[in-house]
Amino acid sequence: MLDHLRPQYAKAFHCLGSDCEDTCCHGLDVVVDRATYEKYRSAPAFQARMQHLLPVGDASESRYARIQLTASYTCPFLSSNRLCSIQREHGDFYLPDICATYPRLTQRIDGLRETTLLLSCPEAARLVLLNPKLIPSDDAGTGSLPRYHRFTGMRGQRPRPNGSPHQFFWEVREFTLLLLRDRAYPLWQRLFLLGMFCKRLNEITRSQQLGLTPQLLHEFAEFIATGTLRQAMDGMPAQTAQQLHVVLEMTAQYLEITDASHARLRECVQDFFEAIHYHAGASIEACIPFYENALTAFYQPFMKEHPFIMENYLVNYIFRTRFPYGVDAQGQPGGPFTEYLKMGVLYALVKALLIGAAGRYQKEFSDGQVVKVIQSFAKAVEQNPNFPGEKQLYFTDAQGIALLVHP
Repeated sequence: MLDHLRPQYAKAFHCLGSDCEDTCCHGLDVVVDRATYEKYRSAPAFQARMQHLLPVGDASESRYARIQLTASYTCPFLSSNRLCSIQREHGDFYLPDICATYPRLTQRIDGLRETTLLLSCPEAARLVLLNPKLIPSDDAGTGSLPRYHRFTGMRGQRPRPNGSPHQFFWEVREFTLLLLRDRAYPLWQRLFLLGMFCKRLNEITRSQQLGLTPQLLHEFAEFIATGTLRQAMDGMPAQTAQQLHVVLEMTAQYLEITDASHARLRECVQDFFEAIHYHAGASIEACIPFYENALTAFYQPFMKEHPFIMENYLVNYIFRTRFPYGVDAQGQPGGPFTEYLKMGVLYALVKALLIGAAGRYQKEFSDGQVVKVIQSFAKAVEQNPNFPGEKQLYFTDAQGIALLVHP
């Protein structure tokens, strides 16, 4: 019954092996679960390799040890033909859980097993981003009231007595997916509306007034279907200088906390810098004309022809993080608005890098560059548990939300 609200596309993934342009055995922290660690310790063939396994502080069953990468940031078990020597010599039985399942990410929601994909894998990124029907729907993009009718009738629905803040999870997910794919609004306005919704949902959750969630869905469904907020959003000015300042500041912050292992992302950052003529000592004002030209002359025309790409990026993020009820790296739940801001920061950064790639390659800008940017960004940034942190999540009002998502 809930299949239309759950990712189905992971079933189509197939690993390219040594033919892949990147390898999952480079630049990623490989953790070893306890069961696999015990297999290694008890097998004579692995004794000489135990030196590569380091204990994890505050170990758990799923994160018991980690494989120490080489000086070139690759897994020591990677063979010369860019395949896993453990798998080749001993079979899948000896693979750590993360290696056996990557890039699939499986979690349970209400007892249902749900599998999505990590876009840090190039083939997974292609499968997700370039599929115009990632979530097939007969009524996508109509912007009509009947699409939101299911929410406009929710006003009197009462919460269940268990007190769980996630008891309207499926209704919130359905609303989120419907809104993100509603092309009656430009994408930035869909994200703005989602931000205002999550801000209100956060207040309801924190005050434990869960009974107001159906009313909130009812109100926003009416706002969207009737276009109540459209005029106000249309009148919001672009904040190019401030956006560029934020993007450059966050890019610098990220580069400060990471090593040189992610060369592909650094190539994308360099493309961005070159496209906007940014260098040490350059003023943001001098970069703005080049940024705006890349945006309007190359990025926007391409995305107009491929509107599903950024929609799919966001939809996959929704599934991957259980948005807006996700948890942090320590397993602690985040509020709906914090989860939205994390998504908004990542979206703003990846969009800026794509604008840079569009400006760098101009008429040759293609889905190949899109996949490279998003895949390398997902690998280096999205899988970094320390980014974005509180230092980057300061867009707390309507103007801040608009600054993140406005083109």
